[in-house]
Amino acid sequence: MQKITYYWAAYGLIELLTYILLFLWLGFWPLIFIQIASSLFGIFIVKRLWRGIGQNVSEGRNITPHLLDMFCFFLAGILLIIPGIITTIAGLLLFLPFIRTWIKPRLSRWVQQRINQGNFTYFDMK
Repeated sequence: MQKITYYWAAYGLIELLTYILLFLWLGFWPLIFIQIASSLFGIFIVKRLWRGIGQNVSEGRNITPHLLDMFCFFLAGILLIIPGIITTIAGLLLFLPFIRTWIKPRLSRWVQQRINQGNFTYFDMK
């Protein structure tokens, strides 16, 4: 538990220093505009993705092949909603196909390890 406290403290310090540098470079209003625009874009992505998943499931379409991409887009939307330059950059990076191609096998391996260990709960909707 103590490690996570250090990670959050380090993240907060890096985020603060990034804000200060961008404030000095861009100014106050452009920085506020970037944060508001990224949050609105993140909300748009999450709502659209959620609506699309619901519509595909209700129409009986198979969404399994696209789950990892949808998870990456959902995570990108959440990261864009969270205020912060680092989270905004991380969220925008998840939209790049080569980043998703790099993350998807690792994410799949992580989920498979959790399933094999019995540390994974899923719901069967049949």
